[in-house]
Amino acid sequence: MPRAKRVAIIGGGIGGLAAALALERRGAEVIVYEQSPVHSEIGAGLNLTPNAVKAFRALGIEDKIEDIGSGSEFLIIRSWKSGRLISRVRRGDFRKKFGAPNLTVHRADLLDVLRGSLKTTDIRLGMRCIAVEPGTRNAAARFADGSAIEADIVVGADGIHSVVRNSLFGADAPRFTGCICWRGMVPVEAVPADIDTKNGAMWMGPHGHVVHYPVRRGELINIVAHFDSAGLLESARRAQSLDKITFLSSG
Repeated sequence: MPRAKRVAIIGGGIGGLAAALALERRGAEVIVYEQSPVHSEIGAGLNLTPNAVKAFRALGIEDKIEDIGSGSEFLIIRSWKSGRLISRVRRGDFRKKFGAPNLTVHRADLLDVLRGSLKTTDIRLGMRCIAVEPGTRNAAARFADGSAIEADIVVGADGIHSVVRNSLFGADAPRFTGCICWRGMVPVEAVPADIDTKNGAMWMGPHGHVVHYPVRRGELINIVAHFDSAGLLESARRAQSLDKITFLSSG
């Protein structure tokens, strides 16, 4: 009987853990290497459209995702200045129209579901990858503590500063877009009564907008403020031309 394929995944975020779950269920021997020393409740809200929910269905965890998520009847857009209703799109019937609902979740809750669904995957924390070396029949990943791992496949899920991508394709400099995001999370009971916490809203303004929506079964309200600044973009370009600092857009 042939041995199971060994797969090393660099990065233990949503992409890395989702890949681990998919590969584990295909019978692979999976090891996830995450540079953070602990799993902590870091992150903010995420919007899962029906196609994303269907992806979790394929992984066998749709029910768990629905348990941690929040659904709303409408997607509402308002004026930042007056609160005037600009648009209201019904998404409460997405399950009927598209075969899956639209959900909003806390990133930490989603990671907990993915981690808790893994059965045989080995997750190793505090492992910062510094290089990946492809071979003719396998690949090797090297880490800051001097250790290394050989695997049939090395998967890069290590984000914008990806060492895996850099090792394979060379250095790449992300371009600052001029879009700044501030994120926050508050208990639903702390929100003023005249704010719609069940549906949330997008408050559209000049060069920016504010979005709020419920997560964690409606217990928390996620808030994201976006602002586009041509001045910041020009400052970033000057700084990059001087090779003094790297600017990254917050997603």
